[in-house]
Amino acid sequence: MTTSPGAKTVVRPLNNKAQQSKRQPNLNSRRFSLRSVLLWILLLLSAGLFLALAALPVGRFASAAISAGVVAAAFVLGRFAQRFWHARTLTVLLLAFVTFRYFFWRLTGTLPPVDDLVNFIPGVTLFAAEALSFVLFLTSLFVIIDPLAREPSEPTGDPAFWPSVDVYIPSYNEEPELLETTLAAAVCIDYPRDKLHVYLLDDGGTDQKLAHSNPEQAAAASARRETLTALCERLQVTYMTRPRNEHAKAGNINHAFHKTSGDLLLILDADHVPTVGILKATVGFFQQDPGLFLVQTPHFFVNPDPVEYNLGTFERMPSENEMFYYSIQPGLDRWNGSFFCGSAAILRRAALEEVGGFSGDTVTEDCETALELHSRGWRSVYLPRPLIAGLQPETFDSFIAQRSRWTQGMIQLFLLKNPLLKRGLTFSQRLCYLSTMLYWFFWFWRPIFLLSPLCYALFGLEIYRINLPDFGCFVIPHVFAAAFLSQFLHGRMRWPLFSELYEYLQSFHVSRAALATLIRPRDPVFKVTAKGQSVEEDGFSPLATPFIVTTLLLAAGLAACAWRYSIFPEHRAAIVPVAVWCSLSLLLALGGLAVVYERKRVRRQERFTVDRPAVLKFEDGTGIDLTVADVSAGGVGLIVDPKWRELLSRPDQTPVLTIAATETEAATTTGVRFFRIEMRNGELAVGAGFAPRDRQDIVEMARFVFGNSVGWDIFLDRKRVAAPTFFGGLLFFATRVVPRLGHVLLALPGALRRILTFQAP
Repeated sequence: MTTSPGAKTVVRPLNNKAQQSKRQPNLNSRRFSLRSVLLWILLLLSAGLFLALAALPVGRFASAAISAGVVAAAFVLGRFAQRFWHARTLTVLLLAFVTFRYFFWRLTGTLPPVDDLVNFIPGVTLFAAEALSFVLFLTSLFVIIDPLAREPSEPTGDPAFWPSVDVYIPSYNEEPELLETTLAAAVCIDYPRDKLHVYLLDDGGTDQKLAHSNPEQAAAASARRETLTALCERLQVTYMTRPRNEHAKAGNINHAFHKTSGDLLLILDADHVPTVGILKATVGFFQQDPGLFLVQTPHFFVNPDPVEYNLGTFERMPSENEMFYYSIQPGLDRWNGSFFCGSAAILRRAALEEVGGFSGDTVTEDCETALELHSRGWRSVYLPRPLIAGLQPETFDSFIAQRSRWTQGMIQLFLLKNPLLKRGLTFSQRLCYLSTMLYWFFWFWRPIFLLSPLCYALFGLEIYRINLPDFGCFVIPHVFAAAFLSQFLHGRMRWPLFSELYEYLQSFHVSRAALATLIRPRDPVFKVTAKGQSVEEDGFSPLATPFIVTTLLLAAGLAACAWRYSIFPEHRAAIVPVAVWCSLSLLLALGGLAVVYERKRVRRQERFTVDRPAVLKFEDGTGIDLTVADVSAGGVGLIVDPKWRELLSRPDQTPVLTIAATETEAATTTGVRFFRIEMRNGELAVGAGFAPRDRQDIVEMARFVFGNSVGWDIFLDRKRVAAPTFFGGLLFFATRVVPRLGHVLLALPGALRRILTFQAP
């Protein structure tokens, strides 16, 4: 069954009592009992004792000995964490103990006196930034203390009684070629044909856009609608648009929601190509739990973001988003707090009907919708299995636009629907949502942490009263404990300095959007993230100015520290900690400079290494055995015996490529055209683009390139080597940054002239 844009609204009757009874176990879990009261009393007493011990005043050397002993004990216990859950918990508590001791010392021994306002105001600002990040630290520990590791859940029983699924692919301004890949892969999903309905929800061809006052824009919208309608007819999916562009993505989905009737909804971004097994891996969860509203899966990306591309880390270390999708989300799942991330998710229609569809009060409609449904007792599941392949922003300005929207949305949620005040949430869910929202205030503390050493280095202000012995007794143990704790909890997902680099790179530009949202929380509007942009030549991003200025200031600060060290020997005990701090800040700033000096990146489809036997058949009946060496959404790389070079070089050929079947994948056949033939390492390397002959070729190639998630698992595991130690991480970071600085320094004078003369890049 398909539904045309003009179909009548289908509203399924909802039995609220039945739904409430299905969710009863979750509601019952909130009732207080004598056992739970006693448990809470025990937890509070334990927490009080923990804090009292952490705050216990002892001498410097005793404090250093305690910290060293605690870290050593945590290191030993951590060896047993995989086998004993309590060992993991005790390890976390021991390392947190060191951080608590640092924080109490920081509060009682390092703040400037109140009557010295010149030092007190910046000093308290720095302490406030530390306090806010400390609260995030505590909530994060709670979230990831015991993450769930779920396995896929296949649907059971007679397929005739499996739930029906509507696949929604919202689109606004994406190119037809990109949409064709996603739609073709959606058609390939392994699920009963009469139970699966695919819809392209086009917000770029609405009636409102067709009637635009600008004739060129109206013509472009009309041409888009015509092109996408033909595309949908060719792939046998339903094209759907709406009268007006209202409420952005949430409004687009809600329009389709009220015109379709599937039991479940699979939401895919326009550039998120699904594997064939996405429903077979997730629908079973809904059969097992009638109170489940969401199964969220990771967003796996096939292209590097600007940081990964410009520093060359994409295939050498985990991506930034992996910590969220493979560490934090499984932790949230433990507390029934995993939330909708906008795509790669399956939702239950009955749950959405209870709240009138997808929420749209903020620009992060996904998390907002999950918050509403969690507060009504519905449950969620997170499956840490990559089942889609998507695209990340490729230019720094599109990256910042995406992160600004996320920041605005989370701040909107914090202000308008604060989880601490939201009725219906469990205590655990409140902490989970609070932790998620607090993270998006990094734009406040990250620049403060980075620039604070300049207060002393450049101006002689004592905003953090410390000497060398205290630095060794409190700060160094805290830094080591925090680094060890991060490595222990996030495993192979997070490497030293890179999370800080991402926060720093976002802070200056995201802060403007954040402050505007704090002042007027209802003003932000949804903006689509640009994908597929390219960098035509090496050069500084238009957004590079604050990073250039920051780097120069920190370099001046480090030089000032050296000058102070030589001129004021009596202050050296205070200068050394500031110089160390300034050096780390400068290293981070140089990393930022290497990122915003963007390398040329002409848009091309990402290629993946494969090793599959295949046969190439020509119109005259000649067949060639060869090997498929790599593949992308647009074509394949072939390795051929050199004796066939003359045959392959003939013009105007469209032979048929048949890729052999494997244990997990069917054989694939499509037409191809050659665009590159060259000798490489004694073999003939042939670049071929897909030339599909019909709909079946399009569908089969989508299945071949994106259909099997095994390849994504292998790709991720290849990057997830053991995380380096703190010093090893610093060294790796430096090796990624320093080789780039030569080009950056050569381009810096021109960038400075533009800054000083207010010229656009």
